[in-house]
Amino acid sequence: MEPSATIGSLSYLDEQIEAIRGHLPAALHDFDQTAIHQSRVGTRRLKAGFDILEPLLADLNADGLAKAGKGLRRRLGPLRDLDVMIDHLSEAALPPRSADAIAWVHQHFETARADARADSVLGPKKAAKLMARFDDWWRVRHGLEQHAEAIQPLLVDALHSRFSAFADLADRVAGVVESPVDAPPIDVHELRIDGKAVRYAFEIAAAHGLPIPKKIAKTFKAMQDSLGDWHDEVVLAERILRAVIDAELALHRPPLASAVLDVARAYLHRSEKSLAKFGMQWRRSGGSLRTTLAERVPLTVDVAAPIVERTETPVVTETIGEPADEAGA
Repeated sequence: MEPSATIGSLSYLDEQIEAIRGHLPAALHDFDQTAIHQSRVGTRRLKAGFDILEPLLADLNADGLAKAGKGLRRRLGPLRDLDVMIDHLSEAALPPRSADAIAWVHQHFETARADARADSVLGPKKAAKLMARFDDWWRVRHGLEQHAEAIQPLLVDALHSRFSAFADLADRVAGVVESPVDAPPIDVHELRIDGKAVRYAFEIAAAHGLPIPKKIAKTFKAMQDSLGDWHDEVVLAERILRAVIDAELALHRPPLASAVLDVARAYLHRSEKSLAKFGMQWRRSGGSLRTTLAERVPLTVDVAAPIVERTETPVVTETIGEPADEAGA
């Protein structure tokens, strides 16, 4: 089914559906790293759009489509995590004395990836059935077209609410404000997830025609990249620690266990630097992001204003590996 109306935000979601369908065969059959990554990114962007448009989806029976995306993320999540960790190990610039430890960890993850691939294999019929579930988007899209005038205010509200939640936590992480005595502990992973929601909201709003300056998107992406580096390094360190425990390495090969723990410690140290880099970026640019967003996309918008027709979606390359829990992403 072809779309019957050109609405930027819906065209953006069209492209996510096409990206999922285009990459899925190579992801499920060949375990191609790029295809796995882009399939998951497509489902995340689709989910971000559904979260924003939720009030309009209540009567459109979109649950099956949402569940298809969630199921795909869960199926491909372990593969993506292991791809990212193995790539990080291959790029490691650690001292020569760590070579045996790196080799042991690398082999452990390669074995885990082989097992994960075996668990993720889908036969042709099941793969075709999974792909077909995303065809329901065109029915849902038609329903959304009937409420086109309501999309813009939802986008504006989402931009401000998501950015506000991110900024409040970023201020605490970056030390811009002191945490209240009764405040819960700072959760950096929550900050990262909030950041992804903001970034996707920026993308969808820009696609819809809202005046999102390219500088905002570029500056925010640089911040998110730092949080992504932090996440990848922390997850790698934690998975290395888990591998040491699972293999009872300290019991059987104490010297190697000590060397492997040094590798984990090195990645934790790197994660601290990545988080510090984010803090510096936020202290330098967070205030200007707040001001620019408030000025360019005020909360009180003329919802009757014509929607800017979108002709091309900016390509945004996703670079961050995701945790298996898919904490909302």
